[in-house]
This record gives sequence, C-alpha cells and structure tokens, in this order.
Amino acid sequence: MRSAAVAALAYAGLAVVLTWPLILGIGSDVPGDLGDSLLNMWILAWGAEHAPQVLIGALSWRDFWNANIFHPEPLTLALSEHLFGQTLQILPVYWISGNIILCYNLLFLSSFAMSALGVFLLVRDLTGNAGAAFIAGLIYGFLPYRIASVPHLQVLSSQWMPLALFGLNRFLTTGSIRALAGGSAALVMQNWSCGYYLLYFAPFVPLFVVHRMWTMGTLSSLRTWTALIVAGAGTLLLSLPFLFPYREAQQLFAIERPLGEVIRFSANVWSYLTASENIRVYGKVLRYYLLPEGETFLGFVPVVLAVIAIVGLVRSTGRAPSAAGASDKWRALRWLLALAVATQFAALLAVILFGGFDVGVFGLRIRATTPQRLLIQFVGSFAILLAVSPRMRSRLAAIAPSPIVFFSAAAVLAIWLSLGPAPNATDGRVAGLGIYSLLYDYVPGFNGVRVPARYAMIAGLFLSIVGGFGAARLLRPRAPATDADGRGQTMLFAALAIVVLIEGAAIPFEINRTWNMQQALPPPRVLPYAQAPPVYARIAALPPGAVVTEFPFGDGAWEIRYVYYAAAHWKPITNGYSGGFPPRYRERVARWQRLDTNPEAAWQLLRESGTTHVVVHRAAFAASRDADLVETWLRTHGATELERLPDGDVLWTVD
Repeated sequence: MRSAAVAALAYAGLAVVLTWPLILGIGSDVPGDLGDSLLNMWILAWGAEHAPQVLIGALSWRDFWNANIFHPEPLTLALSEHLFGQTLQILPVYWISGNIILCYNLLFLSSFAMSALGVFLLVRDLTGNAGAAFIAGLIYGFLPYRIASVPHLQVLSSQWMPLALFGLNRFLTTGSIRALAGGSAALVMQNWSCGYYLLYFAPFVPLFVVHRMWTMGTLSSLRTWTALIVAGAGTLLLSLPFLFPYREAQQLFAIERPLGEVIRFSANVWSYLTASENIRVYGKVLRYYLLPEGETFLGFVPVVLAVIAIVGLVRSTGRAPSAAGASDKWRALRWLLALAVATQFAALLAVILFGGFDVGVFGLRIRATTPQRLLIQFVGSFAILLAVSPRMRSRLAAIAPSPIVFFSAAAVLAIWLSLGPAPNATDGRVAGLGIYSLLYDYVPGFNGVRVPARYAMIAGLFLSIVGGFGAARLLRPRAPATDADGRGQTMLFAALAIVVLIEGAAIPFEINRTWNMQQALPPPRVLPYAQAPPVYARIAALPPGAVVTEFPFGDGAWEIRYVYYAAAHWKPITNGYSGGFPPRYRERVARWQRLDTNPEAAWQLLRESGTTHVVVHRAAFAASRDADLVETWLRTHGATELERLPDGDVLWTVD
C-alpha cells in the first residue's frame, strides 16, 4: 500500500508539472482549445445540476436527457457523451464552488494521474516489481496520444480500464469478492465515462478473464464462474439505462455514421508514427499522417520495452527439451517451414506498411501485394510447423499462458481495429482485412460512432502493460546483489522514467486556444458562470417558458460558446453543438445564415422553433452590416428590443 501511495503522489505531481502552466489558472483557464472542452463542461454542469434531481425523484430519467440545447428537440444530451461517470466525480467540488472550469480541470489532471496509478497497480500485481510497475504507469498515464486527445475528456478518462483489470485479476488470483466488486465498479464507471470505451474495451475483458482462468487452471471452477456471471449481470444492468436513450435518439434523428465518415476518422498504419504537433520532441518531426484523428503515436520506449519482454519470454523457453522419443529426421523440413513462416510474416508486414512490393531478382518476379493470401499462407505454414516440431509445440505451450502473450496479442488487435473498416498504409488499402467492418455491420452501436482511431488508447494500455514486463526484466535484481548493482538499477530506472516523460511532454501546455470560424474571433477565454457576460444574467431572469435564439447562428466557434453559457441560465436555446446535429437544426442554419434570401420563411421557422427571445451578439459578426441585417429582420417582423447592453449584446422579445 505504501508504494501505491507514493506512486499516486508522484503521478499527481507529474500531471501538474507536465501540464504547466494550467495549474496557475486552474479555475479560469481551459487546456487545449476552446472547442469540444466547452461542450464537455456544459454536459458536466447539466449532469451536476440535474442528476441529483433524478436521484430524489424530482426529474424523470427521460427528462434528464432532454437537455436545453437544440430546442425543441428531445434527447439532445444523447447526441454526445453523457459523462455521467465524470459528473459523479465532480459533484462535491461543484456543489462547493459552482465553478465548472475548476471541476473540468481537476478531472483533466486526474485522468493522467489515475490512469497511471491503475496500470501501476495492475502491473505490480502481475510482475511483483513496483519499479517496473511505476514505469508502466508513466507510459500509460502520459502517452503521447493523450496530447492529441486533450479536447476530448471522454477519451482521456481511460483510468477505469486498468483498474477494472486489476480488480478482476485480484479476484482470479486470490478469490477476493471485494476485488471483484471493485473491478466491476471500475468497469461500470468506465462505461459511464466514455461510450467509445464501452463498445471498444468491453470485448477485451472476458478475453482477459478466460486467459487468466486458463493460465491458473480454474476454467472448471463453478464458484469463479458464478461470481463472474453475477458481476457481469450487475455491470450490464447498470450500463443499459444509458444505452436506451442513445438507441432512441439514433432512431429519432436517423443518426448513422456513413461508412465513408468512419473510414475518414480511422487511424492509418503511419498514424502510429504521427505525433501531436504540441509534443516538444517529436511534434515537428513525426508528421506522417495529417488527417483527422491521425495522431496516434504511442511512443518508442514502450515498444522497445515490449520487444524486450517478448524476446525475454521466448528466450526463457528457448532451451525447452524436445518431447521424449522425438525423431530428428524432420529437421530440414522444420528449418524450411521456419524460414517460410519468417518470410511470409516479413512480406505481410511489407504489405501492411508499404502497400507491398513487386520486384525482379535474377529474372524472377517476386511479388507481395495481397494480404489475405499472405495471411493464409503464414497461418498454414505455422500450423504445419507446429505439427512437425515437438520443440515448437512445447515452447508455444510454455509461453502461451504468460500475460505478455495475451497483452501483446490484445495490443495488436486493438491497433488493427483502430485502422477501421478499410485498413490502409500510405494510399493503399489493405483490402479484406478490416475486422472493424464486421463490428460496424453486425454489432449494435458501432454504426453510431465514427472514430475507430480511439482504439489507440486501448492499444496504449496493453502496450504499457507489456512494457512493464520489459521494464521488470531490465530492473530485476541480480544475485548476489552489490551496491554497484543497486546504483545501476536506480540509474536505469531514472533514465527510463525520464525518457518516457520526455516522449510525451508538451510543456508549456497549450491553453485557451480559440476556434476561428466564419464570424469574428470569439474572446480568448470563457468565464465561470458566476462571471458570465451580462446578457446571460438577463436571460436567467426571464420567466419560465422562455426560449432563446442567439445570433450569429450556426457558426461553430460561437455555437459552442452559446452551449457553454447555456448552463449559466438553463433556459432552452435553439442553438447547439454536439457530436450530432438534428435535421431541423441544420434547416435553421441554412435559413438563418441567409436571412435576405427568404426572410418570411426564416421568420416562420423562428416562430415554429418556439423562440420567445433573441440575442444579437453584435461583436460576434464579421461585419456590422450583418448584425444590422438581423436586427432589421427582427424589427420588421414585430420583434421588440428589450435591452442594448454595453458590450454590444442586444436582447429582443418575439411577440
């Protein structure tokens, strides 16, 4: 327990240092850009205000999802992540401070530290080496991929995955029901924190459990299975209420991510060599795949450590004796098969990484461009090699139970899934090997999400665990130990930690970067709700039943500001920004951005939306004549000006 406490303090301190200078403005500054982070703050504020009402029966579960954007559409909270898990985390701080920026930043910082701690606990449990576990925690907690995901709190909130595996592993190794309950609670919190991980991580959990049970010979244990089934049923029951609103919203708004959109937001083989430009060491060098969600670089150190772990595992079984009585007459065949396996594997990698090759050597044409055929040949050759080689079978049987094998395979699978329905490298598609397309076609929910690249975080988790085994091999004490050995191990530990942190460092951390869209540039920061612009206090004082529309309408940089400040008054607004947009909102955008085209139709749409009040943010328009056009349109159709505020905001009432 002492090592865990020390690790937790160290990770928390590093989270503060590596996001410097965020801590200096923890109640006022926003990490990264003022984009999706503002949406997430509004979601958190909605949850903090309304979830307690659900618990005491003052608000129905369905009404909880009818948030105050995109009026008059229902279920608007289900157009993005609900962040219920994060809401539970911030409740005490929100009740005391009312400062959603402070709450958001505490969640943001804790996602680094808690993710690192979760891997520390799991790897320490698997290896028994606290030093190696600390390195593994650093890898996962401070992955370079996190810097590319800074605006997406739901993606950063990955700490519950290793904690779930830790609890399950403790249960499987000790039989502790308390550990099982803790692991299940962590899995529920993960499901409540990120819908992507609910879909993407869930299948890996039973695979991990079955592998561990097979390793320990408990697959036939009725007690173990009974406890796991009960825990699984409880996890499902606690997760289902959050799935039904999304299903209903998907049907109501006809939301289905087109296959082309999913492919666009998939990783590329070379995106794993593409880092966020904010990373100081590699940000200007590793820029191989500059497309949306294309910055999935996980670091070089974890890969090196993983290779050390895998090589060490294979070498530790390299001297396994052949089966008794095994004949040596097939030695030549075994060598030929081994060469074929290695060659086909190399050719398969060449196809995946470079699109293959077609060359002539001494008049012979050597071609490798079809991954399906190469994969079939590789699997077939390897199966034959196992059949004729007792030594290979015994070696495989010796290494298969190792967690290194499971997590290495899981990391490869997660990376492959991150490539989406049509895996590709450079400009060539690795045709026919898109495992994700099966999930998209046949598993409910997958056609409603669009970013397979987010499997990269799960791949980073598994890679960090394997890297922890590699660190354990490097840091294992020698026998007999000397003082020089101890100093050498300490220096190696420090060097590993420093290199891991340097790979993902983005100091000074970017804060308050403003989106620049069609209209005037928004202010360089947002304010806590208690200090919101004066017009929002006026809106808060409007009578019940008031519905607000804010202009300019439809500009993303401003719409997301309206959404953020909607938590300062909680009146319904027809504006909105989210992961999906209702069709009627898109119609309003088309009409209200071109008022002079058909002003009567635009006015009719305003009345149909239920709008009772309009705010014209004159300073937000790119040109004053555009603001004049909106005000003239309002006045011409009988709207009344209520108040013109000093900052240029004008409040109108619609009769």
